[in-house]
Amino acid sequence: MPLTDRKQARESGFAQVREALVSFEGDVIGAEFGRWGGQLFDDNGKPLPPKEFLEITCTNVEPVETTEELAMAIVDWNFRVNCSEFTGSFWVDKFLESTDKFKLLVPDDLVGKRILWRKETLEARDPKFNSTNYVVAKVLGDIGEKAKESPTTEDAPTPEPTEGDPMDTLKDLAIGKTDAQFKSAVSLKAEFKDTPFQTLVKSGAIQEALLKEGKLTLVKEGSKEVYREPE
Repeated sequence: MPLTDRKQARESGFAQVREALVSFEGDVIGAEFGRWGGQLFDDNGKPLPPKEFLEITCTNVEPVETTEELAMAIVDWNFRVNCSEFTGSFWVDKFLESTDKFKLLVPDDLVGKRILWRKETLEARDPKFNSTNYVVAKVLGDIGEKAKESPTTEDAPTPEPTEGDPMDTLKDLAIGKTDAQFKSAVSLKAEFKDTPFQTLVKSGAIQEALLKEGKLTLVKEGSKEVYREPE
């Protein structure tokens, strides 16, 4: 039924995802410090120093908890955390507390890890100054390749045959998983790590072949699409 009450309207696109995405798993392929606001001034007109932030880039993203169905599917996701030198800030009391818990040196130790990120809020005396952002909830392990460009289907190398049919193994590994989960599972599986199969899965060529051959199909389950064997 069409929306008739404007108060029930939702944000769309990235804004809605940022608001609704409570926690997610992602392969961290980038964590870099940056600056913004070089032209800010205080109440007396005195220039303020640029603000520093940490920008974290993830791929193979899998939403874990949301407040509502996401307006768009996401595979890649990035977010920024404003830095601070003071206790009582989100950066010190929430973000660095979470990385210290898992003995992660910021930013280098974040890259190359599959991490479960979860929103937390640092409450202020005045609620309008509350700070909400993602912190490390769990380190799920190392990822396979870091920030390498995937070749196109045409450029991808042809896998060499191995004992048994690796395509059957990949098909079985994909069943019940979303595409992002499947890519992550292959990157963590020793027999495929740093092989042409991993590259082909990352580019989507293996999935396309299995779908065209009728060995797999995509099925909508809730808000996700997962691979299943055709009935």
